[in-house]
This record gives sequence, structure tokens and C-alpha cells, in this order.
Amino acid sequence: MSQSAGQGSVRDLERDDISAVARLFQNTFRNGQAVPGALVEYIREVFLDHPWHEEDLRSKVFVGEKGELKGFIGVFPSRLQLEGRPVRAAFAGSMMVQEPERNPLAGARLLRAFLAGPQDISLTETANATALGMWQKLALPLDTAYSLNWLRVFRPVSAAVNAAERRLPSARILRPLGRAADAVVEKTGVSSLRLSKGATARRISFRDASENEFAEAVLLLSKSFPLRPLWNRAMLDWFIGHARQKRALGAPVWRIAESRNGDIAACYAYFGGAGRIGWLLQALCAPAIAGDLVDDLFVHADGSGCAGLRGGGHPWLTHELITRKAVFYGRAFFVAHSKDESLLQPIKSGQALISGLAGENWTRLIGDRFD
Repeated sequence: MSQSAGQGSVRDLERDDISAVARLFQNTFRNGQAVPGALVEYIREVFLDHPWHEEDLRSKVFVGEKGELKGFIGVFPSRLQLEGRPVRAAFAGSMMVQEPERNPLAGARLLRAFLAGPQDISLTETANATALGMWQKLALPLDTAYSLNWLRVFRPVSAAVNAAERRLPSARILRPLGRAADAVVEKTGVSSLRLSKGATARRISFRDASENEFAEAVLLLSKSFPLRPLWNRAMLDWFIGHARQKRALGAPVWRIAESRNGDIAACYAYFGGAGRIGWLLQALCAPAIAGDLVDDLFVHADGSGCAGLRGGGHPWLTHELITRKAVFYGRAFFVAHSKDESLLQPIKSGQALISGLAGENWTRLIGDRFD
């Protein structure tokens, strides 16, 4: 399907477009580096061979008058359920336009083509400031609760070094200096950012878990959300399998908690390592024990040597994060749109499982390398 628009047109992604999309991705997000074959194959897999792929719900490309690919918006199909009712959903991610100053309307046309699709609800959890402006021009505001990105620092100098490495890889030579500086700060007793094991949970008991145990806990705990993915174990394993490979963020850690009677009460997964700013992929629990989860998460990450820990919007954790010295900031924004107001209510109340493994952040296109 193609929609003509001025000096270009928007149409569905085809298999022959994949190499051009990979090149556009490298030019937009990787400073024009050579395109790895692994990236081409990955884009093909997640956008055309996704297990929930549907022919009428494909990614969109913007092409010039001569047929050259100049823009792209990735569409991740999703299957949700609202209190048992199946919901057809789609996430928009990886929007990019070649020479946007020459194609100023390409991004808006791609977004409109996505929103005109057959899905019951349209979502994104990774809109940057530019993309957010396009959504808002269509009178679609961001959702504050799911847009609250946060950061908790444990070792400030090492955290600053790790942040610098993301823009300038050679900054890694400063790691020893960062560790030494943080050690000096600790010895002076000035820093109050570190945590003690005494801060860990009392009502529930956390432990390291296998990936299999974590997956089973996610399936069980997700049932408490009125709007959630229509996962089975095979589908959840597919998402976790992709997330597991994001080693540029560090090694994955899987944790689960049991109540005193042995029931699964909470789980979380994060990526981290010594000197790194770790990243929370997913955390699930009952609201009453959210504080216990955040305590264990921070103590474990700190004890593993992480310089800090960051994550996206988990509304059920927000209060506990605020009271534990987490800093909130705008980085990636969440927007949801549907003509069916009943689908938006769980999101507005923070009772929807639609981020992390349930959103877009499982994909390696966010925060990983393919070299």
C-alpha cells in the first residue's frame, strides 16, 4: 500500500528494502559506520519475521520520486489483552529520515501512515523529543507515568566516566581514575549514595534466578495487570532471547522473590557490571512490596560494582524510586493513542504492562552493537 505525498510517498516495507533501512539506521544512529551483515539480518528478523507479524501491519518507508528510500518507521506488532479481551496493538519505533532538512514532512507522513493502520491501539515507548513533537502536533500527548526515565547513582565519578564512554569510547582509559576517585570519596565519608545490605527486603526473600525461573515469574505476575501482553511461554522466550543478547549494556541479571509461604512475589531483570551504569529491563511486583523490590535492586546493583542504575517508566515503582534518591529526567517518551477509551484507562492509571519486554526495549536496536 502506498500513499503519495508531495515529492515522495509512503508505502509498506518490503524485503528488498532491508539493506537500505540498515544503511539509514547506521547513518542516523551509528555515525555512518559500515553496515554489519548482522544488522541487516536483525532488521529483517524483527520487522518481517516477527512471530506476531501481520501483512496489513507492516513497517513503513518514505521513498523519493525516483524510488530511493529516504525514511523509515519501524512497526512492532503486539497482541495484548484487556481483562481477557484480545487487543490488536502496534508499537512505533526507530523513526529515521535521511536529510530531514530536505524532507521536512517525511517523519510526519510516516507517523500518520502508522496511526492509520488497522491496530486497536498505537503505542511508542521510545519517542525522542523530535518524534514526540510530531505526536503532539496530532493532539496526542505523552503519558507522564510511563515517560519517567530515572537514574540512581552509586559511584558518581565512575558514572560520569561511563556516560562519557558512550560518546567517546576512548574515555574508557579513565576507568581506573574513576574507581580511585570514588574510593577517596567513600573514605572521606562524604558520599551517602552507597547502600548497605541492611536495606534489603524483610517481608520477601530475593535470590538470583535462572532465565527460565524469571520467565515463569513474569508470566505469573503479569496476570495482575488488566492490560497486558497475550504471552505464552514460547512468545515470552522470544522477547527475552532478544533482550539477553544486549551485552553492550552489560551482563543480564535475573532475580525473583518469594513470600514467606513460598509464593512468587516479585521479579526483575537488569543489565550491569563493574563501573557501568546498569539498565533495568523489567520489574514486576504487587504495589505493597515495590519498596522491597527497589531496595533489593539497588543493593544488588551496587554490590555488583555498578556505577549507577537507570530505567524507563515503571509506574508501580515511581514512589519508591523517588524516596530512594533516584533522579528523573526526559530521555524517551511514551505515547498511546486509541479511539477506544477503555484501552487507554489502564495506561492513564499506571496499571498496564506495556513497557520493557512488553514494549520495545527488548530489541537490540536500542542500546546494542552489531559489530
